Amino acid sequence: MSTSSIPAWPRMTASDYQAFEALFAQSSAIGATRGGGLHRLAGSADDGAMRDAFCRWLRQQGFTVHIDPIGNIFGLLTLRPGAPWLLCGSHLDSQPAGGRFDGAVGVMAGAVAMASLARQLNVLPRAAQCNLAVVNWTNEEGARFQPSLIGSSVFTGASPLDVALNCRDAQGITLGEALERIGYRGTVLPEMPLAAYIELHVEQGPQLEQQKTQLGVVTATWAALKWQVTFHGEQNHTGPSLMACRRDALLAAAKTIVAVREEADKYGLALHTSVGRIETTPNSPNVVTREATLFIEFRSADEALLAAIGEQFTQTLQQIAQATATDVSLKASQLRPPQQLDAALVQRALTQAARLGISAMPMHTVAGHDAISLSYHCPSCLLFVPSQDGLSHNEREFTAQDDLHRGLDVLLALLADLCLHPTAQPEVSVC
Repeated sequence: MSTSSIPAWPRMTASDYQAFEALFAQSSAIGATRGGGLHRLAGSADDGAMRDAFCRWLRQQGFTVHIDPIGNIFGLLTLRPGAPWLLCGSHLDSQPAGGRFDGAVGVMAGAVAMASLARQLNVLPRAAQCNLAVVNWTNEEGARFQPSLIGSSVFTGASPLDVALNCRDAQGITLGEALERIGYRGTVLPEMPLAAYIELHVEQGPQLEQQKTQLGVVTATWAALKWQVTFHGEQNHTGPSLMACRRDALLAAAKTIVAVREEADKYGLALHTSVGRIETTPNSPNVVTREATLFIEFRSADEALLAAIGEQFTQTLQQIAQATATDVSLKASQLRPPQQLDAALVQRALTQAARLGISAMPMHTVAGHDAISLSYHCPSCLLFVPSQDGLSHNEREFTAQDDLHRGLDVLLALLADLCLHPTAQPEVSVC
């Protein structure tokens, strides 16, 4: 892609694409799985190795690196002292045996685009109105430590630092301890007023591919209701214990899993549900399960629907507990409300895509992203590039190089537009 028709306008170069490919290849190798994916959980040794590599690259490109108390990595380029900051990035942690594009693409793209923009602004007769910063957010995935979006939530003040640092993984290790082990417990970030936050991400769904569209600009996110539910039964021998007398927590969990799916079936495309994780005690093949914890999710664009389902499903859980002679408790509950992203930024992103000849469409996101956390703090924009077959959180996750490059083109064009004209309105409405 090119913006050659726009005189002296910053654009990606062949060397920029090469820098992105090299960085992305390095990311894909650290924590690589045999199936071509990535296993790089937050706070792990591989996470530490990737963070080290990323910080080295930033310093080599002239960024000042700062690590904050929750381990977020900021690469800072001061172009106009005292001016607000354009922040761009995503996350380097992955799901277990996940994909190598999710998160990492946004961090690498942000770093390369900002380094390129700063370099080009130094030679173009244009005055930067903002400073530039790229960020890697800690524990976006919520795979090892719950909840998700921890780093960005602490940054925006939505989550207390001490609570976040004391989140524990399945082995009882806290996030704070994990960050200490890899050397990424940092210090308070100097005051950083933000002009905007921009994130490039793979779609993780099929819409762009189905619509044969090259770029998505997110206008809003679905709400999400996340529960940790525990059934308490009685441990016993699976052989001689009488079937009628068993208090099997795993049986209760199984009935719940089916009930969660049946909720989605009632509402069609308006509701997505899942039970993505189950933990059992004592987890032995010849012992009736004493305790079973399920990680349940309900997602919808309609927050009122989620509220009604939450109330109704609480009764369903009680009925399952009664039918299985178990007790049930709600260990944790998190409601992430739906959120509208900044309409002016949506327009500006669509305008830049149109100027580049890239087909783009406004869309919603069902998945959570750091851009959603930031949207409560400053104007935020989330850009999507297509995911092959809509597959994500999977080793076979894939986005074609041409699609990645188009995403980089729009990202750089939008950053340049915001840096040079931070309060300008888009020239053309293309929604």
